[in-house]
Amino acid sequence: MKSIQFLYIIFGLWLIVSCSEEKYTSPIDDDGAPDPIKEVQIENLPGAARISYILPNNENLRYVKAVYAIRPGVIREAKSSLYTDNLVVDGFPSESEYEVTLYAVSKGEKESTPVTVKVSPLTPPLLEAYNSLTFEETFGGVTIEFENSGEASLAVTVLTMEENKMTEVETYYTKSKLGRHSVRGFAAEPRLFGAVIRDRWSNFSDTIYAERTPIFEEQIPKDRFVEYHLPTDTWEKHIPQGDMFEIWDGRIAPNGGIGVFHTKPGSGMPQWFTFDMGRTALLSRYKLWHRGPGTQWAYQLASPKKWEVYGTAQTPNPDGSWDGWTLLMECDSYKPSGDGPVTSDDAFYATNAGEDFVFPDGTPPVRYLRFKMLETWGFLDYIYIQELTFWGQLQ
Repeated sequence: MKSIQFLYIIFGLWLIVSCSEEKYTSPIDDDGAPDPIKEVQIENLPGAARISYILPNNENLRYVKAVYAIRPGVIREAKSSLYTDNLVVDGFPSESEYEVTLYAVSKGEKESTPVTVKVSPLTPPLLEAYNSLTFEETFGGVTIEFENSGEASLAVTVLTMEENKMTEVETYYTKSKLGRHSVRGFAAEPRLFGAVIRDRWSNFSDTIYAERTPIFEEQIPKDRFVEYHLPTDTWEKHIPQGDMFEIWDGRIAPNGGIGVFHTKPGSGMPQWFTFDMGRTALLSRYKLWHRGPGTQWAYQLASPKKWEVYGTAQTPNPDGSWDGWTLLMECDSYKPSGDGPVTSDDAFYATNAGEDFVFPDGTPPVRYLRFKMLETWGFLDYIYIQELTFWGQLQ
């Protein structure tokens, strides 16, 4: 029994000593610099280059690093692991020749002797967009259009002359192959416009200038708008203030508290409603304001997501059919932040600014409009809309 107790005491003392010993691992400070890479090959890409090489045969190799300047004073680095034999250097704003310095780096962060190469990127996305950008006159402003074949992330700031200086109007962000954006709200008189393009590395193009005369447009007065009930339409309201006329009463309340057009749950989907503008007009665009507050209602539940807009200048067929109606446009609601929760930017766009929809060229003059709702953000079988406003030319 005493021998067993003695063994327990010895074991306990061993545990105390073992736990009290300081665990120390020395840093890797004596592994030495690896050999440099060799047999470097260059593949030039739009605004970038792929550099291939043979790795050194060193056990302490950790990665390969490229150091280069995309413009004076702006240095970038690119790294690749020891499991790959190439890396990409990007962010170049022109088709010039650039110098890239390559290092093999050890586990202890020691660098090999440098290997310097020169790359000559192909036309960068920034330059492609700059060379192809055009200004087209449109209702109330201009439309810019440009090519972006590589679907790069670009930002285009549109400018105009105000009080003898070029002033920013708004900035358009895109990754589309064909960039297209309109700025509006200008009188139908000659005006100087400009555009500056920026890429994700904060490279800027020169300013592009053009003088254009916006096409006249005006807001279509709402004083003659009336509901037009057809047999197949859905207009029955769900809440006391849910009448259709709420969408042209001129009241926009981003924080809620006012009536919205709200159809009855169980109405089914798709569903449509019709109204008479009381005047024939050549429509240029319209805005749809979602129900607020945005973070509570917009881009969810019964907020419209997909719909179609039809129009006719003639009195609609009283049987509620689609005879005589012309499809004017197909609409998809745009959520600025993409997938995920509704952000404050989403809420501002949906309930303060309103979603802007531009009618395509060739749209005929119409007096009656019919909105065919296909889908809501919450996949519900009813809808709510805060306000609709139209622009164009009265006929």
